[in-house]
Amino acid sequence: MARSLPSNTPFTLLLIMLLCTCSLAHLDRFESTILNQNNTQNTNSNEVNFTAAGSDKISIIGQPIHLGDYVHASILIHNQGNIRDSVRLVVEGIDDSIWFGEYVEIDSGSSREISVSLLPSKVGNNEFNWSVYSPGGGIDDDLNGSFSIEVRDKQLLQIEFNSYLWTSEEGLQVISRVYLSEGVSRDIMVMIFDNDDKDNPLQSLQVSLDYGSRIIIFDLGDPIVDTLFIEAIPIYWNPIVFNSENTSTLSVNPPVTSVEIEFDNIYPQKPSENENISFEYTVTNTGNSKINSGLIRLITSDQTIIHEENFPSLLPDATYSGKIIITEWPYIQPTNVSIYFISEEYYASNWILIDSANSPQSSSLPFDIYAVSYGTVAGLTVVIMAKIVISAVVNRTPSTINDSKLRPPRESRINANKSRKKEKREVSCPLCEQRLNVPLSHEGLVRCPSCESNFEVLPLSENVSQEINLDEVQKEVSEDNGEIEILSSSSEGDMLNCPSCEQKLRVLESKRPVRARCPACRCEFMALSKEK
Repeated sequence: MARSLPSNTPFTLLLIMLLCTCSLAHLDRFESTILNQNNTQNTNSNEVNFTAAGSDKISIIGQPIHLGDYVHASILIHNQGNIRDSVRLVVEGIDDSIWFGEYVEIDSGSSREISVSLLPSKVGNNEFNWSVYSPGGGIDDDLNGSFSIEVRDKQLLQIEFNSYLWTSEEGLQVISRVYLSEGVSRDIMVMIFDNDDKDNPLQSLQVSLDYGSRIIIFDLGDPIVDTLFIEAIPIYWNPIVFNSENTSTLSVNPPVTSVEIEFDNIYPQKPSENENISFEYTVTNTGNSKINSGLIRLITSDQTIIHEENFPSLLPDATYSGKIIITEWPYIQPTNVSIYFISEEYYASNWILIDSANSPQSSSLPFDIYAVSYGTVAGLTVVIMAKIVISAVVNRTPSTINDSKLRPPRESRINANKSRKKEKREVSCPLCEQRLNVPLSHEGLVRCPSCESNFEVLPLSENVSQEINLDEVQKEVSEDNGEIEILSSSSEGDMLNCPSCEQKLRVLESKRPVRARCPACRCEFMALSKEK
């Protein structure tokens, strides 16, 4: 059974028809709008929006051009359209190379420069084509063309060390020379390294070079180096470099200070009291650094400054000679005179012994002073020799080879020690070789009266052990019927101690038993072997 339609069905159908009619009308209007917009865009793409702002010729910046240099080409563009748009400059070479500039946005009614950098590939004439491009079109037909560039050969860059000066006062100063061949001005970076550490430059400097040579000075202070390395680095250009001519090495030596001063001549050799005396001296710079100015001083042994004068600066390996005159020499006895060179950082000295003659008043003596001196020396020599002979006869020690009865010691141990304390020994000054008499038991510092220097004297017991000459101490003794008491000492080996003063002595064991005498305390004793 068919279902009947509701009573309002006609109204519903009418409403549906009206809705469909409105939808179709709206769709027609939307489609018409889209077509109109497409037609407008097509019309704008054919319009000229970009033209040259002024000249329609391209500009080349940076000429003259050398091989390896980039060329900067540019042109001024005007946007005469209604919207903001972007354009760029394109350059093509005849060898199919092409360079694109950056896009530049230009507002409506404004003008801006567009550019591109290109690199010519050969020396001589290079031809190029150029054009302006925009993604939206609208480029004037005159915004294209061609141009040519004359390219020169690369410029030559050289750098080398000229010299250096290294002093302890001013440090290390390096002088270098940089050369640029004919052409445009160039910027370079000059860097100096320790040859063993090229990662950390000692100093760097940016320099603008013109055609020709230029001297560059570097003050490096006091680096710890022995070889320097210098390099010239081009900034945004490519030079000609043969055999690493943009680098150089230099060996350097740190400053060495060494000064010598000497007496050349002294006149007179033996000045009299109140007589003038002249000292000629020479100062030599034996180092590799300049010596600054200083002072020259003459000082006597009693630390009196008798003269002082200024001294000029002195270059390496140079010498300076001077003369000092002292009026009215005040000394009548031999005197040490020292000459000093004193500077801020240098010091040198030397000395000489000035022997003095008699004063002028003593020249009127009625006898020859030299004859008297010679006679005195001869007389003293005879007396000394006689004393030695007498002492040897008196102190003769009898031998035990032919007789077992021994003579008792001449003095006791106490008397021997007292005698030993009173005895003296002779030592020599290590500086001036002056002979001095010091107590036998003294040890420690001794002051030389001649050069006034101090030196140490070792105790007698620490000296090299004395060897007894058996031929001298072994003597025959006369027969004696009385009882004789004598000291004895024994040891293993050739060394033994004196029984009186403990002095170490040498008595050959092969010749024992034998009578011996200590050279220190003069005690006589019997030297025995340990096993006996």
